[in-house]
Amino acid sequence: MFLTTFLGFSQKSEQDSLWNVWKDVKQSDTSRLNAIYDFAWNGYLFNKPDSAYYYSTFMMDFAIAKKQKKYEAKANNLQGTYFYNIGDYAKSMESHKRSLFLMKEIDDKKGIASALSNIGVLYKIQGDFTTAIDYYTQGLKIKEGLGDKKGIAISYNNIGNIYSNLGDYKHAIDYFNKGLVIWEELKDKKGISGSLNNIGMIYFGNKDNVKALDNYTRSLKIREETDDKPGVAKSLGSIGSLYFSEKEYGKAIENYSRALKINEEIGDKQGIANANANIGGIYLIQNDYSKAISYSNKGLLIAQKIGAILEVQAASENLYIAFKKIGKGKEALEMHELFIQMRDSINSETSKKEVVKQEFKYQYEKKTAADSVKASEEKKVVDAQFHQAQTQRYVLYIGIALLIVFAGFMFNRFRATQKQKIIIEQQKQIVEMKQREVLDSIHYAKRIQQSLLPTEKYIYRSFKRLSKFDEI
Repeated sequence: MFLTTFLGFSQKSEQDSLWNVWKDVKQSDTSRLNAIYDFAWNGYLFNKPDSAYYYSTFMMDFAIAKKQKKYEAKANNLQGTYFYNIGDYAKSMESHKRSLFLMKEIDDKKGIASALSNIGVLYKIQGDFTTAIDYYTQGLKIKEGLGDKKGIAISYNNIGNIYSNLGDYKHAIDYFNKGLVIWEELKDKKGISGSLNNIGMIYFGNKDNVKALDNYTRSLKIREETDDKPGVAKSLGSIGSLYFSEKEYGKAIENYSRALKINEEIGDKQGIANANANIGGIYLIQNDYSKAISYSNKGLLIAQKIGAILEVQAASENLYIAFKKIGKGKEALEMHELFIQMRDSINSETSKKEVVKQEFKYQYEKKTAADSVKASEEKKVVDAQFHQAQTQRYVLYIGIALLIVFAGFMFNRFRATQKQKIIIEQQKQIVEMKQREVLDSIHYAKRIQQSLLPTEKYIYRSFKRLSKFDEI
């Protein structure tokens, strides 16, 4: 009780803060527009949709006056979601297409992708699965380009629902599981609960009620904790269908009735039509044809008004059987023809082939884009290798040229050295020759001198002879 009170107080405080920003004229235009958008979307859209629409008109008028096309587009998105929630699909389509037009004008790719997905949902509800998946895949490609994980997960969920409605559970669960991985990575409780409920539907379609109920109840618990009323109603409807299949009609009608009450509170006309048709189906099985006709007829009228083809199919089948049982052949025939028309438009081979064709086109374009990126990257690598090789060749050529220049320089140096060596040798020879000439002159003079002077032996004999004269 304390936690509930605290969360309620926290939400009120946040709403008050947003409202104060919107009312503060000193704030920037974009701050005020963001505040009123969050105020309407988070505070009222899924619990009090009429209030959300009321506040969205403030946003719309202000955005137009300030020429803020992005926020005019967001106001259209807000109103489109409001109309979707109350089952007015024609007005919802008009608002979302206006949002798409404005987002394209300002080239807001995230806004474009969101609008494409919303329009796809509306085509899906009307049973035009081919157009729906075309819009889904267009949006998905943009989201993948932006790396918008939340947007990608929403697209996976939408595409999975198309396959689920066509009975192609293999493709459906593949998309639901891929979406769940992203939601868990983002820790987005609303996304997780939606994926769990969708995966439960696949198990239910494959008659694995144990796993189906486990996923349904896990989804319901999260949705109750986060006060996601539209989500709670969907989970209750899924659980009711499971009990219906197990012939536990008391539990089935209890869950359907709870879902009906919530849908009436929030004004979800598709949900109201669906719950009435489901309750009518239970009374039909129990042979209570009066109540079966009453509930089914309520569901049919609402479904036809909003163009919800799956609900028209379910309600018209109930009425066909009930009218036939009570002997109203004309009414039974009318309902039978309506049922066949709805069934064939949904399950026709043409529809399935077109959906598969769109899926193949998306996968092909995705692969082509990936191959293009890969080829571009490979070209970059090849170009880099080419430039590297070219650079290496240039370096090699420059190296060879330098080597030739150096070799020429060395050869010239060698020739100069050789010439100098020859000159030196010649000069050396001249010097040596001069030296020999000088020595020869000296030797010649010495010989002449020696020939003119008496020898030592002659001088000695003469000295000795003179010595003898002194002794007398």
